Amino acid sequence: MQQTVSNVSQEGRVAKSFAALASGDAIARVVAFLAGVYVARRLGAQMFGVMMFGQAVVLYFTHLAACGVDLTGVRDVAEDESRATTLGPSILTVRLIVAFGLIALLAVGALLLLPALDGIVLALYALTLLGAGPNPKFILLGMSSPTPVAITRTLGELAYLGGVLLFVHHHTDVVFVPWAQFVGDLLAVVAMFAWLARRGVRLPLELDWPKVRPLFARSFPLVVNILLGLMIYNSDLIVLRFFKDSTTVGWYSASYQLISFLINMAWAYSYSLLPALTRASTETGERRALYHTSLAQTFAVTLPIAVGGAMLSNAIIALVFGAKFEPSGAPLAILIGSIPFMLYKDVAMVSMIVSGREKAVMRMTAIGVVINLALNFLLIPRLGMAGAALSTLATEVLRFVLAANAVRSDGFDLVPARRLLKSMVAAGAMAGALALLAPKSLPVGIALGAGVYSLVLLALGAIQMRRGRLPALRV
Repeated sequence: MQQTVSNVSQEGRVAKSFAALASGDAIARVVAFLAGVYVARRLGAQMFGVMMFGQAVVLYFTHLAACGVDLTGVRDVAEDESRATTLGPSILTVRLIVAFGLIALLAVGALLLLPALDGIVLALYALTLLGAGPNPKFILLGMSSPTPVAITRTLGELAYLGGVLLFVHHHTDVVFVPWAQFVGDLLAVVAMFAWLARRGVRLPLELDWPKVRPLFARSFPLVVNILLGLMIYNSDLIVLRFFKDSTTVGWYSASYQLISFLINMAWAYSYSLLPALTRASTETGERRALYHTSLAQTFAVTLPIAVGGAMLSNAIIALVFGAKFEPSGAPLAILIGSIPFMLYKDVAMVSMIVSGREKAVMRMTAIGVVINLALNFLLIPRLGMAGAALSTLATEVLRFVLAANAVRSDGFDLVPARRLLKSMVAAGAMAGALALLAPKSLPVGIALGAGVYSLVLLALGAIQMRRGRLPALRV
């Protein structure tokens, strides 16, 4: 009985942390998504492609500036909150120094090596690294304070949206987009520091390298893993630009907007799960039970998104981006199928990080990168955007298989099939309803799919209604 209560308690902590982090992150992502839609409509596919190429390149440098410390930092602060003040200042100082160096390197390289407009846009995006280096998000999450992270993220994205609404009105205004992003990211970081100061956490500019060197050494495999993961995430876009043109990159980037939102939700859940898994007991089976529940619940949420999103992809693109982006519908239908596999892999990777197996995570991702790059160069010249999307889907299926196998040595076996069956039955019923009724309106299609899926789960007992409380998902 004590173990059951403890399991429920841990699941409750994860749910509350995820609700706070993901709700704020969802709002922030919605704001960023609206900004992206506005920019795409104003700039057109070609300039939107230039902008997204710049974002794709700078994303690698963003994670270099973070030095891989975010996940390990959350774990260390969750184990001992005093580390927020003993390690935090030196960690952020090192990351700030790294960020300045990367800004100079990226800006000079972009201006010297790329065509004029592409180089200017990328050099301006380099400034956003100042929002990644001295970012204290890992401290707040380690102290189980997801709310300020969510709020400050939303403030930053609102500033970004305001900037593009004020200054981006014509395709020549593409240079103002990275400026708006820089201002928004910097505002979010300043707000986080202010929040920590109110809680009495002072983070002066200081450097005690011997003290933090072991943390950076442990984080190095995660840096490599993240960079390798980014190659899976956006190497298709870069290879697509090499074989095609900026307009095709713009179309493909539009299809990736929804996927990017869902990926951020996946990371929000991973950050929420990490402290709870760290504190959960292995002797009582609490950690394993929490792992299984997390997988079953994320599958129940992501499966209908993948199935319904694939069936409604053309309508989604037409409504959001307009007729000029019609070619984006086909790759979106393929890409969205990767989401359930991606979530499973992320939960397994978090479990491996809790067990201190960062190098195993890196090796697993490296295998995925090799396969992904090979598929990109094989499929993209022949199939274009569809080839890029198929490469991503195949890679995520492979990473799911590798992660599920790797985590078994830590005592995390496969989630029982019976815990996934109800979700699969409900998703099948939803797909049948959408195919049979073929709704003409996207809102009607979304309402129909969500309604059928929820009603079938309710009938199967996977959704439990509770008097005076929100419904509970029990899978």
